[in-house]
Amino acid sequence: MNLTYELIRSGRRRKTLSLTIKQGGQIVIRAPRHVPRTEIDGFFNRKLAWIHSKLAAASVSREKMDDEELGAAGKITFLGVSYPVVVEGAAGRKAEISFDGERFLLAPEAAAAGKDLLRTWYRRAAAAFLPGRVSFFAGLWDSHPRSVRISKARARWGSCSADNRLAFSWRLMMAPPPVIDYVVVHELAHIREKNHSPRFWRLVEELCPDYRQQRRWLRSEGAALLR
Repeated sequence: MNLTYELIRSGRRRKTLSLTIKQGGQIVIRAPRHVPRTEIDGFFNRKLAWIHSKLAAASVSREKMDDEELGAAGKITFLGVSYPVVVEGAAGRKAEISFDGERFLLAPEAAAAGKDLLRTWYRRAAAAFLPGRVSFFAGLWDSHPRSVRISKARARWGSCSADNRLAFSWRLMMAPPPVIDYVVVHELAHIREKNHSPRFWRLVEELCPDYRQQRRWLRSEGAALLR
């Protein structure tokens, strides 16, 4: 496998090189402006064994998730909380999944239906939950998107198009509510500022003062949710 990386040059505050693997396997190296490319390439090459091990582990996890039965999963994460899975009812019932606030209930056929059934449930939950959060924060700024769409994106949590249409991955429904609110505010801020300038981050901080904490959560825990 031939691996490449995206290089991001940082300002004077950065003193060292850092490497991260983003959702979807994209490799990003951040470096001070003065560090030559040859030194960065050497840093990348020294990390190759670690990178391959991380990518291989992520691939195995994705395959396991795609193949396992829901009933074997034991837990389902919703809004940052892991809930037990209970299979109950008579055989022959329609394959369906429901949530009673304390546990996920599966018909016997649902347990064997695979992850597609759970993905459908998450998408419906996202369609019911996320537009309300968008409307709440948009009202505080009086800055409303043209539309809100639920996507199946793996590489990003949310997006804002040039004409101010927002999209959010259904996988966001596995994250804690403060993290979800940060992603919503982040995309709404792009309606007013189409970049990640200091002004953009000041906008985010207006409605999400602890956004740095939520960003750290996404960086440390988010990859597991995007499998």
